Amino acid sequence: MTTDRILAPEELSDCLYPSELAISDDGRTIAFVVEPVGQKNEHRVASIWISRDAQPAKQFTSGLAGDHWPELSPDSQFLAFLSDRHERKKDRVYRMALDGGEAKQLGTVEGTLSSLRWSPDGAHVAVLVEDPESDEDKKKSEERNDPIVADQNLKFNRLHVIDVESGQSRQLTFGERSVMSYAWNHAGTHLAVVTSSRTDVEGEFREVQLDRVPASGGLMQRLETLRSAPTALELVASGDSDVWALRHNGFTFDPVDSIWLAGPGHGTASELLTDDHGNVDAISAVPGKKPLIGARLIEGVHAKAVLVDAQTRERCYYLPESWRCRGSLIDGPVYSNEAAVMAMVWCDGQTPEEVYVARRGEEPIRLTTFGTSFEGRLTPTETVEWESDGWTIQGVLFYPANYEAGKRYPLLIEAHGGPSWQWEQRCFLNWHDWAQFMTARGYAVLAPNPRGSTGRGNDFQHALYGDVGGGEVRDLITGAQAMVERGIADPDRLGIGGWSWGGYLTATTITRTTMFKAAMMGAGLVNFGSDHGTGDIPSANLLYFPGEPYHHADMYWEGSALKNITACTTPTLIIHGDVDDRVTPAQGKEMYTALTRLGVPAEFVRYPRMGHNIKERNYQIDLLQRLERWFDTYLK
Repeated sequence: MTTDRILAPEELSDCLYPSELAISDDGRTIAFVVEPVGQKNEHRVASIWISRDAQPAKQFTSGLAGDHWPELSPDSQFLAFLSDRHERKKDRVYRMALDGGEAKQLGTVEGTLSSLRWSPDGAHVAVLVEDPESDEDKKKSEERNDPIVADQNLKFNRLHVIDVESGQSRQLTFGERSVMSYAWNHAGTHLAVVTSSRTDVEGEFREVQLDRVPASGGLMQRLETLRSAPTALELVASGDSDVWALRHNGFTFDPVDSIWLAGPGHGTASELLTDDHGNVDAISAVPGKKPLIGARLIEGVHAKAVLVDAQTRERCYYLPESWRCRGSLIDGPVYSNEAAVMAMVWCDGQTPEEVYVARRGEEPIRLTTFGTSFEGRLTPTETVEWESDGWTIQGVLFYPANYEAGKRYPLLIEAHGGPSWQWEQRCFLNWHDWAQFMTARGYAVLAPNPRGSTGRGNDFQHALYGDVGGGEVRDLITGAQAMVERGIADPDRLGIGGWSWGGYLTATTITRTTMFKAAMMGAGLVNFGSDHGTGDIPSANLLYFPGEPYHHADMYWEGSALKNITACTTPTLIIHGDVDDRVTPAQGKEMYTALTRLGVPAEFVRYPRMGHNIKERNYQIDLLQRLERWFDTYLK
């Protein structure tokens, strides 16, 4: 790599990114959404692309609005999708023939829509519709008489079914229950629904119901009550009986996501994968007669496509070993009938995300070329391991540009969010995953998976419980020391940064050691007590603490960065979205106030309109530029 080909922040924000995959039952058609990483205007702009018969993909919809959630009909003739092309911020359901023509609006439902799905016979589509603002609410808003009362006037997600030919729609769910996910049954006569009494993300950590509702309308039948919400619900082919697969976990003491089965006649929901497997990061239905479930399975630093037999519990990898152990499956997998064909978004350390299609055991075929401008410009990566408190910790090392063996470089630790998440062998090429951006500027970057990360089994993930901010911080410190011992890192030029939980780990680490000379805390929390009362998912803390902070104040304070803030000497860049509900910007303000009053250099940046993710292009560019300047100032 030469300096005249250094990665510009504008390139990273403008890079086109594929997601939301769909595949036809016959395996001939792949559909997916394409949009730039950075949003240039107030509204989302995305298009749907199509590949036929494994040929290079082409843009299918105009991309002048927010076209998303593509779904291919069971007869493989039509594409249904959601779009706000008629009125911005108000989705409607559309259908287009795959051989061309205009998009036709289906039904009259509009507003905040999600989770579009065809019925098995293709005669109907189902969609979730958020309750619209009432005329009374609009009037109160216009009159400036609209006080906000917590947990009142909630907007629930309702399940609607639309007749494709007539356009008539029917609302199936009512009352004080919000639909989180759903799936059709085999005959298309009923749908399974996961419902919660809450409408916010906190509902994912509270008790939910699994019910069955007739597609023609009628009373719901209770199937299960679950301790927490499954994050996916898919139909399993199983003869005449209706069985649904759930991506679920056993909460605090069994936190690894797995595949669970539920349904009428199946009995209590039970885990299908009972061994100490990797983390099931996504599941997908496999149409046909075989009882197969597709899964994205995290094992170490790789995400793999796996098929699981719901009857025998046997699982097999879909791709050749050379693909399983080189990069990671990022989106998908989605499968055609009997899993004859699979589609995915895949990348590795030096290959940006692209869409591929494959047959079982065969080499995948690339359908897109969104990342070709980065060819030959990205630095090599290596999976590395080190010992910490008796644990073997894994991570991904990104080498600096023009690396010379025996020469020491400034090293950055990039801590991941979660905490139950993981870094993979993938292309870190955006505002959130900035390793390649910094290696192009002469830094080495280590992306560690400390204890508590996913993909290493239950014991490793559960090791975080009761030890928040303890062992995982030591894992980051020993990771940096291991890179020094290898002769790669300069011990006098070490930095650390991360977003969300990675921001928390950054803040906590620099209060436990002075080895890091610069830090970037992104959307991080520093005080567990105040965060518990102001963030949008306080129940998530029960995965890591034995109870509420009102009963365990000492434990919450022990894990907080502010407890040891007087020991911090590390200059810290603090970045936050100004309307972040997950980790409020007040957490960043607490850190900034503490550091500046203690005489430690700090900078606090807030981005208006941004929540927990920084979506707008200009802010993404600004973030990367600030990141570069900050580390250059203190490490170069």
